[in-house]
Amino acid sequence: METVNIRWNVELETWFVAELEQNNETATEAPQWLPFDEWASNQSDLSAYRFILSGENYVCRWLTLPGVQPRHLNKALPFALEESFIEDVSHYHIVNTAKVGKYTHQIYCAKKDILERLLEACALHHIQLRQLIPETSLAPANGLLHNHDYWFINIPEVTEAKIHQSALSAYLESISAQLGEETSVERLTIIDKSLDSANLLKMQIETSFNHVFKSTDVLHGGFASIRDKALEKDNKDLLTDQFKATEVKVDKPAAWWKPIAVLAACWALFSFTQTTLQNNQLIEQEKQVHTATISLYKQLFPGERIRFLERQIRSKIKEGSDTNTAGFMMLLHETSRIFQKTNQKNQIEWQSLRFNDRQNLLVIDLTAKTIADIQEFKSAMEANNLSVEIASATNDNDKVKGRIRIGGQS
Repeated sequence: METVNIRWNVELETWFVAELEQNNETATEAPQWLPFDEWASNQSDLSAYRFILSGENYVCRWLTLPGVQPRHLNKALPFALEESFIEDVSHYHIVNTAKVGKYTHQIYCAKKDILERLLEACALHHIQLRQLIPETSLAPANGLLHNHDYWFINIPEVTEAKIHQSALSAYLESISAQLGEETSVERLTIIDKSLDSANLLKMQIETSFNHVFKSTDVLHGGFASIRDKALEKDNKDLLTDQFKATEVKVDKPAAWWKPIAVLAACWALFSFTQTTLQNNQLIEQEKQVHTATISLYKQLFPGERIRFLERQIRSKIKEGSDTNTAGFMMLLHETSRIFQKTNQKNQIEWQSLRFNDRQNLLVIDLTAKTIADIQEFKSAMEANNLSVEIASATNDNDKVKGRIRIGGQS
């Protein structure tokens, strides 16, 4: 299983990936970051990876919750953290990774939205994400580790963070204010490839923060070597609860839901035409859809006798999924109707679709001749009071690959 770095770019709203920096004590350049889609296009299907999540994309907190029993901890954590967040606490994924003593807990928090987008991107490119490791957790305890423009600080029961070098003094001031005059840290080890800069920082800390750190040491080393040693051990993982990693069996179809989705789309179109068509042209289309549905049904379920087509299709769809398909069928029914109405079959081709039941969104991956064709399809659905977002659109030779998200009526 390979390991790579990953970070979420807030401005571009996309994930970036970089290979691990080699263990070279003389290396000074930061790793090259590639957009996730570009990196994933060069990976083999069903490749297993663990990602090291950049310290900019999450926060770590140490909380002391006296009197809270373990069985009540998950309910108590959101209330303890809500004042620390800009947005509502329900928008964050909260992971309890360590416990010190009876009531002190180490908590990691990351936005649910970006984790959902990461899992969607992995599913789209058939990447198996096995582990999501917080970057700062790889720094040694009671250490201040230099890596390019950043410092990793890890002081158990106090703080764990990734700090830009320009903000280090201010961050040490905040630690001093947090601990107060009566509490101090026994030892702090400064780790840097440059002993000169490390000794200079040591002198500054001993001058300005001698009441916070009783002892300050200097150690020659780099992040890459320390990271590699840490990765050999058990590491903390942010993939818990609804984001928990699931292994995909190689001998199973990667997209098991496609036949069911195609069958459901044909059933929705057939059901709609059967009840609403009023003229000879539409009646002819109904016959064609009916014939295509029978052909597809025979292809998917060879040897099975067709007696009551609609009832049998409903039964197959119900057997193929344990989840509630009401929202999925409603959006698929309406989207199929509009797509047929726009007469864009020669301009747009659906590649795959899936339904996000948490957000009640139908996600369709498609190819089109031009971006204008996708925009025209979007406008047609918005004219029918659907909420539509073009999530992505990229040129691929003489075509445009796109993804749209479709919500319920606005």
